Amino acid sequence: MMVFINRFEVHAPTAEFELLFRNTSEFLRHQPGFRRFRLVRSIEHPNRYVNIAEWDSAEALRQATAQPEFRAHADALRAVATTSPDMHEPVYEVTAPDAR
Repeated sequence: MMVFINRFEVHAPTAEFELLFRNTSEFLRHQPGFRRFRLVRSIEHPNRYVNIAEWDSAEALRQATAQPEFRAHADALRAVATTSPDMHEPVYEVTAPDAR
């Protein structure tokens, strides 16, 4: 498994960014190797978001983002936010005993 983390600094209305992100995620969730994602927003800096996505592999993500249809999604997001993407691998994880 590979974890993709992308930080966004939004310089447009956040509702616009969130809609664009939903459209992009709808495209990506149907790509081979996609597992799940979570978009989180800073409480102290509401124009800052982080996308945490799980993929089967870095190659699966590369293939998904190489699709011609993805280009329009990426361009739309870059028009409203500055991004800082990076790929990670899980090293250690802990969950609460009563987590469901």
